[in-house]
Amino acid sequence: MVTVLSGAAFSAMGLFLGTAIAPQQIGLMFSVILAPMIMFGCTYYPWAGLRRVPAMQYVVLVDPLVYVSEGMRSAVAPSVPHMSLLVIFAALVAICAVFIWLGLRSFRRRAIT
Repeated sequence: MVTVLSGAAFSAMGLFLGTAIAPQQIGLMFSVILAPMIMFGCTYYPWAGLRRVPAMQYVVLVDPLVYVSEGMRSAVAPSVPHMSLLVIFAALVAICAVFIWLGLRSFRRRAIT
């Protein structure tokens, strides 16, 4: 279920970014959006490991990759501390809804002009 929701969330996010960013600036998107997303997305460390830096633990929650990483961590290595699955699923559904709405709105705006 985590992989299905993750795929839907990042597809919706790709729709939004692809229609909101000018084609000439796609390279900039990788350095400004994707690189920090990967670095702060809890892919290299568990989210619970950020307890020593409480401010950072809550700042990274805006990164959708955190929920994907934690969901996959809970499925692959359940003994490693991870977020609650309820929080993970709720966040992924919310991310899907928000980015589908933003992506469709941006797509309509780009298609009309």
